[in-house]
Amino acid sequence: MAEEALASGWQSVDTIPLKGEGEFLVLTLSGLVRLARNRRNYRKFRKADGYGPKRLTVYAVESGNYLGAIAWKWLEG
Repeated sequence: MAEEALASGWQSVDTIPLKGEGEFLVLTLSGLVRLARNRRNYRKFRKADGYGPKRLTVYAVESGNYLGAIAWKWLEG
């Protein structure tokens, strides 16, 4: 799923915005697209393994829940 997202215009979690850089859309491990933000000033990844691709924890804007992001992109419009 991560490879398909990157091929269709999503960006890798290697370049995900840091704290204070705004809100963005993330593609989660479960395939959901959610509005999120990063609360960290650094990127702490979880390596790809048997459970999924390389991922990063971010926070949902609406609920405040943790999300496992595998790709991201800016809001359009």
